[in-house]
Amino acid sequence: MNNYLDKFNALLVQLKDTEREEVVEFYREYLLDAQIQEYDECVAELGTPKQLARKVLADYSIKFNEDLNGNTSKTQQSRAGIRTIWWVVLALISTPITIPALLVIALALVVIAALAFAAVATVAALIFAATMLAISMLVAGVGVIGQSVWVACFYIGAGLTVLGGELLVAPIVIWFVNLIIQGISILVQRLYHRFVKKNRAERGGRHHAKNR
Repeated sequence: MNNYLDKFNALLVQLKDTEREEVVEFYREYLLDAQIQEYDECVAELGTPKQLARKVLADYSIKFNEDLNGNTSKTQQSRAGIRTIWWVVLALISTPITIPALLVIALALVVIAALAFAAVATVAALIFAATMLAISMLVAGVGVIGQSVWVACFYIGAGLTVLGGELLVAPIVIWFVNLIIQGISILVQRLYHRFVKKNRAERGGRHHAKNR
């Protein structure tokens, strides 16, 4: 049991010390009450240390994401969302489930990844195209300044206008990216709650162990 818990503890470095100690102690008491001592018995009861750790980290990430309030900045929300997506996906991948369920999860993750990539790629392409257009106008304006000042001013002004427009649109782009991240986070959390069930320790805790 101690070997199992030591490996489990080593995989929870992302948690705060107090949180890690609380989680490890919870499972230690559960295993003691259930009179489970051998490593293989711990694995049979709770899964491998890696599987259990990924589940715990996913649960904590989801809870942290849900506890965010209106005062939290968009950047912090995005970071929390990305962290939640990462740990939930790892938990889903390492969860021992049936082949049909695994296929559903894999298909859902592929679709989500494809949609996210398409959205981000489209935004990036538009920004790149607008930037190149602005640079071309500025270069053209500088190139014709000796021939026609008014034409040069037109091109330079148009280029600066495009660049200025990009700066004005930047907050909308950031909002859109944050929206994508939060949307993906919600979708993977739903997959997680659908396919990853509470283990026996979470369902019954010590009371369940004593009555096995």
